[in-house]
Amino acid sequence: MTNDYDLVVIGSTPEAIYAASRAAYLKARVALVLQPIEGHLDSAEAIYSRRFTHVTHLFNQFKEIYPENLQLSLPLTRVTHWGKEVNTILAEINSPAYLSALGIDVIIGSGELVKLPQQAVVVEGRKLRSQAYLLATGANLITSQIEGLEEVGYLTTRDLWHPDKLEFLPHHLAIVGQSPIGIELAQNLNRLGKDVTLIIEDQQFLPHEDSETAMVLQAILESEGIKIYTQNPVTQVRRIEGKKWLQVGNYGIESDEIIIATQPYPNWDGLNLEGVGVEIRENRILVNEKLQTTNPRIYACGSLIGGYNFSHIAQYEAQIALKNALFFPRFKVNYSTIPYGIFTDPSLARVGMTEAQAKQCYQDIKIIKQPFKNISQSQILGETIGFCKLVVRKNGEILGGHIIGSQAEELIGAIALAMQQKIKIGKLIDLVYPYPSLSEILHQIAVEWQLEHLRKNKRLQNWLENWFIWRRCWFS
Repeated sequence: MTNDYDLVVIGSTPEAIYAASRAAYLKARVALVLQPIEGHLDSAEAIYSRRFTHVTHLFNQFKEIYPENLQLSLPLTRVTHWGKEVNTILAEINSPAYLSALGIDVIIGSGELVKLPQQAVVVEGRKLRSQAYLLATGANLITSQIEGLEEVGYLTTRDLWHPDKLEFLPHHLAIVGQSPIGIELAQNLNRLGKDVTLIIEDQQFLPHEDSETAMVLQAILESEGIKIYTQNPVTQVRRIEGKKWLQVGNYGIESDEIIIATQPYPNWDGLNLEGVGVEIRENRILVNEKLQTTNPRIYACGSLIGGYNFSHIAQYEAQIALKNALFFPRFKVNYSTIPYGIFTDPSLARVGMTEAQAKQCYQDIKIIKQPFKNISQSQILGETIGFCKLVVRKNGEILGGHIIGSQAEELIGAIALAMQQKIKIGKLIDLVYPYPSLSEILHQIAVEWQLEHLRKNKRLQNWLENWFIWRRCWFS
């Protein structure tokens, strides 16, 4: 029996739409099963959060310039309105009508994978047979099992983008979890005058990031007035005299409202993964380097396979899975040169290995660091906090880049490109950067590498000294 499609994509996420669009562009016959799921996470929340950070940053700058207007309030309904405008434009691009015009068979409904009599996806009684399948269903907002939480009540990060929620938030807020959006939200609400407590179950703040950049960001948040509790899981929630009380380790924390910002849970309900031989391990679908599941005809990407809930990483995974599903499965994922950022103020961005990871793999690690305060543009903007840090081998190979500072998410791309193209740090000196601009920090860090390399090379220093002595004598 012949297959109806070359690829069936299941999911309503940006990576699902991207994969289906790319497959149609390559002239493949593709079906996209759009699942209407309540509480589903997509790029819309990231857009709202990014807009919120931008607005509170401008608001904070205005208060610094005009301290006499400290009573000025920010109209929070405008924040959600601006975010909706952006998402409306993106929704038009990703609408079923637009996707159908590309040649994609768009089917709205809940899909279930079946194995017999032939592997297929069943949607509302219709069987979709394909050579390959891509699972890109994303993640859902799932609250952790905290005693008393359901009875007391709480908000999720997604709930806040409703105007009536954000506008009328009470003063004392407890944010549970340290997802990137949760950390951004803590800073933004604090800058609007809220009393914010951030509760983290892990032993340290952002344990997977470079320890130095994580410590700086934590210090910035605490200096602004955010109370951060690490290594303290919430074990119980109670309502006492109209207040919400959280039992956090040995501490009791009083709050007017609780916001859950834990990492989202993979959305695979109803897919019948076990029935088609797809193995799940530690709350993620098990895949190989080619993003094949334990059923080789079924691929998975995004939040289903673990990691941070970043749309661009999920899209990269969808691209690899797509090429393997449509052609020959020989393409492998490589996360070492994919950058990502946390949009606090200042923002944090990272690509490649941390210092600790590099030292476990190599013996010749060098750390080159340059502060933003030495950059003219940073002084002009008044944003001098932070630094750029490169993890480099003795031969100049860049293993990792870590930036905390203004526009870190924009600067990290140049480092990622250098790593991807195997450009060594010394070559960054040859690139001419606009002046004044924040990108000058990349030139200065390359100069610092060159100077340090020269200081340790006594033979080269002696040669240069003799050369200039000879040159002065010869041409005198």
